Amino acid sequence: KKCSKAPKIQRLVTPLTLQRKRARIAEKKRRIVKAKAEAAEYQKLLASRLKEQRERRSESLAKKRSRLSAASKPSVAA
Repeated sequence: KKCSKAPKIQRLVTPLTLQRKRARIAEKKRRIVKAKAEAAEYQKLLASRLKEQRERRSESLAKKRSRLSAASKPSVAA
């Protein structure tokens, strides 16, 4: 008895399967666009928070410097 290698029964390519494939690809594209938009928004938020943090830090350092210089001036004068 000969044993021949035959392909398994293939799935039929019907309009419905093609439609599902198109829908799957479209959904994937939508997800990618949404993820990119959210990532950009998050980066903008991070940048603004980092800027605020830098400003607060520079203000506190300026206050500290002015306090130190104000405290050191009378001791030099006295």
